[in-house]
Amino acid sequence: MESSTRLLTRSASCPDCGGQVHLIGRVLIGEVFGCGQCSAQLEVASTEPVVLEPLAKVDEEEFAD
Repeated sequence: MESSTRLLTRSASCPDCGGQVHLIGRVLIGEVFGCGQCSAQLEVASTEPVVLEPLAKVDEEEFAD
C-alpha cells in the first residue's frame, strides 16, 4: 500500500501589493511570511480565513532607557 503526504497549501493577498502569497503547511497566527512580489514582511493575523497584515516595526528607541 502506498502512502502519500499532502501538504496543505493556502494563499492570501498581500496587503501592500495585492499579490498572492502562497502558504504551505500549518499556518499560525503571528507567523511571518515574505511576499514574493514586493518583498514585504507579512504577519498572519487570522487563520480562517487567512489574513495577512504588514509586520509591525518596533522602534528601538521605545525600549531605550
